[in-house]
Amino acid sequence: MNIRKTLIIITSAIILLLFFLVSSISYNTGLDYGVTNAEKIRSKRAKNAQQHDKQIRSVLVNKVNNVKIKNQISSSGRVVSVNNITISSEVQGRLIGNNTFKKGTEIKEGNIVFSVKDTDLRLLINAKRSNLMSLVSSNLANIKLDFKSEYEKWNNFFNNIELENDLPDFPEMYSSKEKNYIISRSILAEYLSIKSDEEKLKKYTVRAPFDGIITKSYSDVGANVNPGTPVVDFIRKGDMEVELTVSTSEINFIHIGDIVHFNDNGKEYIGKINRKGKFVNTNTQNISVFTSITDNEESLYNGMYLNATIITEGTENVFKLPRRAIFENNKVFIVDSTSKLKIREVNIIAYQGDEVIIDDADNKTLIVSEPLLNMSEGRTVKAIIR
Repeated sequence: MNIRKTLIIITSAIILLLFFLVSSISYNTGLDYGVTNAEKIRSKRAKNAQQHDKQIRSVLVNKVNNVKIKNQISSSGRVVSVNNITISSEVQGRLIGNNTFKKGTEIKEGNIVFSVKDTDLRLLINAKRSNLMSLVSSNLANIKLDFKSEYEKWNNFFNNIELENDLPDFPEMYSSKEKNYIISRSILAEYLSIKSDEEKLKKYTVRAPFDGIITKSYSDVGANVNPGTPVVDFIRKGDMEVELTVSTSEINFIHIGDIVHFNDNGKEYIGKINRKGKFVNTNTQNISVFTSITDNEESLYNGMYLNATIITEGTENVFKLPRRAIFENNKVFIVDSTSKLKIREVNIIAYQGDEVIIDDADNKTLIVSEPLLNMSEGRTVKAIIR
């Protein structure tokens, strides 16, 4: 039994001794190899890493095909009447009438908007007309004697003067003698004074300059007004326009007469560009364009907002590119003839939603249409044309 144990112990010791001996020889051999071939090993590892980095990546590209593009510029704006005015009183007095100048009242062209009490002025004018009649009547006998050929026209002038009507036209004077006579008798001065009062009397009744609607009333019947006092705001009925705003980069694409499509909750309207602003809004840095709009359904109201799409005439030799392809404001990646990435600057002439329009790319150029992360110029890629 003791002999068996002794053999097992001796065998185990021999095996352990052999294991340590082999391990020591292998370690020393590997260490010597590593020292001797260190540069070779480093070169091999660098080559493997480089091969790993050169794994070809697929990228989406757009092939440039320059064409004429009709730009569709989106905007929005508020509907306003072509004519929007504030009507003020030019005279002093008390407002009279049947309370028609209320907000929302429609008034036809030529109908009365409001009136100011004119009794005092009418009486004054009648008194002056009576005085003029007296002047002419007292001089008719002398006119008949001194200007016999002119008597008939002055007699007709006298007979045509009526207290309640405007004065007739003043007779034309042909000779200096006749003119001096009439002027020296203050007939012409009185006539012109009355005509001035007659024109002033017309200002006591204000009539609508066009078919329209009162949008705001500043006063009411019975109130006193002075010259310059606003009474109502008045807009033209039917004729509407919309002020749209566009960026400065888009204004050059828009021309007078371009068609505009408007939309409001499914209702569509058609208009066209009438005017282009020559100024920039200091708050938004946009430019205004003004469009007419057709209101056949009487469903447009002053002040409502509409979405709009401006259809321009179009621009030759341009290409539309996804906006996400742009980086650093105006740079893109292109894939050259050797399938390598290159960075190129492009000239962006317009932004349209998620796309941009450029005008300086050569046909058949492959422009990467997606953002590239951790990619650099010179990297070999596989271009997949969209």
